[in-house]
Parts: sequence; structure tokens; C-alpha cells
Amino acid sequence: MSEKLTYVVSVSMALLVHLAVVGLLMANWSADAETEITTVKPYYIEAAMVAENPFTARQRKEQETRLARAQQQETARQRQAEQQAARAQADKSARQEKEKALQDAAARNERELARLRAAEQLARVESAKADQARQAEAEERDRVALEQSLAMAVSQEQAARRAITDDEKAMAYVAQIQRDIISNWSRPPSARNGMEALLRVFLVPTGEVVNVVVERSSDNDAFDRSAMQAVTKAGRFQVPPESRQFERSFREFTVLFRPEDLRL
Repeated sequence: MSEKLTYVVSVSMALLVHLAVVGLLMANWSADAETEITTVKPYYIEAAMVAENPFTARQRKEQETRLARAQQQETARQRQAEQQAARAQADKSARQEKEKALQDAAARNERELARLRAAEQLARVESAKADQARQAEAEERDRVALEQSLAMAVSQEQAARRAITDDEKAMAYVAQIQRDIISNWSRPPSARNGMEALLRVFLVPTGEVVNVVVERSSDNDAFDRSAMQAVTKAGRFQVPPESRQFERSFREFTVLFRPEDLRL
């Protein structure tokens, strides 16, 4: 539509120029005037058909240039806005990652603190259990020691009582052995007061004499022989039937011979 209008305007202007030239010629022409024949050179007005008015084209180009510049500016603004948005998004992502890292670190620290607290609590519980176990063990040791002490005291008391009883029984057997030896002892004529002969007598559990040795001589052979004969002549003595008492007092014993008395 714009090209057609431009074409019409161009044609109209060319016609107006021609009409103006014709009008000027007619205004200067007169019938009375002498006609002077002159050779008039043809006057040509060069006109060219153009597709677009140059002024309009220039305006269009300027407008297109402004539009292009505005479009470039808009594109630059959009690009700058996109870059700013990308930077903002990157900053936001970085902040989010940093916050997430801080949250993860805080969570790890919290878990580690909880683990340490649990370990400390467990250590306290284990320590308390160990203390209780040590206390129970000490109490058990004290109880066992007390029981052993009481048992030992009772055993000692029983042993003392038994020893008294055993000694009483042993004295009865000793007295009988003394009587048996005295009844079999014939003092030699050479015996004198002050002589002593100590014999060691060995028995078996049945009371039989198995050996007699002079442990300390009286320096008188007749006196020593009479003492040994008194023991061997008896041959067998009454001894306690309990093995423990026999082994303690009668497995072997000494007999002291004196002219005035006889002692075991």
C-alpha cells in the first residue's frame, strides 16, 4: 500500500511540474506581439520512477535502525537480566549448598556428640557395674574369710578339745605301758641312784615292739641291758586304735630308766 501511494505522489508531482511550465509559457505569450521565431530548445525534466520516496526510505531506515538498536538494547537487557538471574540462581544454589553443608556438619556433630554421650553413659554404667562387682567380690571375700575364720576357730576349738580328750586317752595308755615295763624290769645289782638310760622304742599299729635303741646310755652296760630287756620282754603294748593318735604318740616314743623310777 505504501509503495502505491509513493508511486501516485511521484506521478502527481511530475504532472504539476509540467502544468506549471505550460502555464508560465501561456502567461508570457501575447497575440499582438511580434512574433519572433526563435528556435527554442526542448526543455526536458528528467523524472525517474522510483519504488520508494528517498525521504521516506531514509525515515524507514532510520526507524529500522532505531528498532534494531532498541531490539539490540532489549536483547542486551534480556541477556544481562538472564546473566543476573543466572548469577542470582548460582548464588542461591551456593548459599543453599553452604547451608546444607552447615546443616550436615551440625547433624554430624550432633550425632557424634550423641555417640560420645552414649559412650560416656555406657562407660559410667560399666564402671558402676564394675564397682558393684568389685564391692560384691570384696564382700564375698570378707564373707568367705569370716566363714573360714569361724570354721578355723571352731576347728581349733574342736582340735583343742579333741587334743585334751586324746591326751587323756594317751595318758591312760602311757600309764599301762609303764606298768608293763616295770613289771618286766629287773634292776641289776650294779644299779645306783643317779643312773639314767634313755631308750627309743618303735611299735607297729598292733602294739608290737619292732625295735629298741639306746638313745642315751647310763655308762653301765648291765643297767642298759636290763632296760632293753624290760621293753623286749613285754613284747606288745596296748595302743590306741585310732591311727591318728597312734602315729602322733605311739609310733615311736622314749623311755627314761632310773633306778628309783621309770618315766615315759
